[in-house]
Amino acid sequence: MSGSLVRGWGNATSDLDVHVVAPEAWQSSIDEAEHVALEPNTLPFEETFVEGRRWDVEYWTTGQVEQVLAKVSEAEFADDKGAWRTLSHHEIALLERLSFAAPADDGAWLGATRERLAASAHRSVLVSLCLRHADGSVEDAAGQLQAGDADSAVLSARRAFHFAVDGLQASLGQFGSLWPKWRSRRMRLVDTPVLPYERYWELETMRTFDPEAPEVWVREVIAVCQRISMEVSV
Repeated sequence: MSGSLVRGWGNATSDLDVHVVAPEAWQSSIDEAEHVALEPNTLPFEETFVEGRRWDVEYWTTGQVEQVLAKVSEAEFADDKGAWRTLSHHEIALLERLSFAAPADDGAWLGATRERLAASAHRSVLVSLCLRHADGSVEDAAGQLQAGDADSAVLSARRAFHFAVDGLQASLGQFGSLWPKWRSRRMRLVDTPVLPYERYWELETMRTFDPEAPEVWVREVIAVCQRISMEVSV
């Protein structure tokens, strides 16, 4: 089990995320599945309600989990064409949730899997993905400003900022780039001089944004993103 409830961040409307890992693929009468870049290449899932709370249940095979772990090995990360580049949304989500999941059994498998994950290039992979997206959005914002398209530059700068912050958090062991709703809570946990919480919140809420001079805010955000990229170690 994982998600905000397990982490202690949940509320009355939070759902419970359940990951069932078994040797064989799950056979479900519901027959709903998502695509993953694994073998088998489908991830069965179900949504059900227990005492009024929604449960989101994903069914993984042990072989699929092994493949995901292999994608974030040090060897794969060192390869310019490594398999870590094929990580799907669901695979990244699995890896990010493992660090604070709660076992339904004796915890032996989860404990061993966490140890393997901690010894892998998982952190470096997530940081690289986030910062690569941040750099791309910074380039977009700068180009849009130069072209006189300030409104689009604002949107690109916000996107760059979020990617950069997620990369900073991942570098410090706080994973959750797929869940922006918890970004501020993760930011309080990292407590880093690279981007103090009050400064983060000032930019997140666009407190200094002037509609009459949007380019000032865009350049401010670009500078912060570039600083994060320089300070963060992959």
